[in-house]
Amino acid sequence: MLTREEERAELWLLTKGILQDSVIDADEARVIKRWLEEHQRGDEFSMLISRLDSFLRDGYIDPRESSAIASSIGRTLADLRGV
Repeated sequence: MLTREEERAELWLLTKGILQDSVIDADEARVIKRWLEEHQRGDEFSMLISRLDSFLRDGYIDPRESSAIASSIGRTLADLRGV
């Protein structure tokens, strides 16, 4: 089992690669959602998981949704760092 710090680093690396082109497609959103579901403790990622689930219902991430996901991921990473 990973330590919390190792999980944070793993999420940061995962999302860094995905966010590199500033666009999040449905496959990338599914990868992030799966990671969050597998590593969630309590309800810490529940809001982002719910948002991703909502955006993925139609199987397509439009530019507005992509931007919203990127912002949510940024907030989640900041929260994990305690910023």
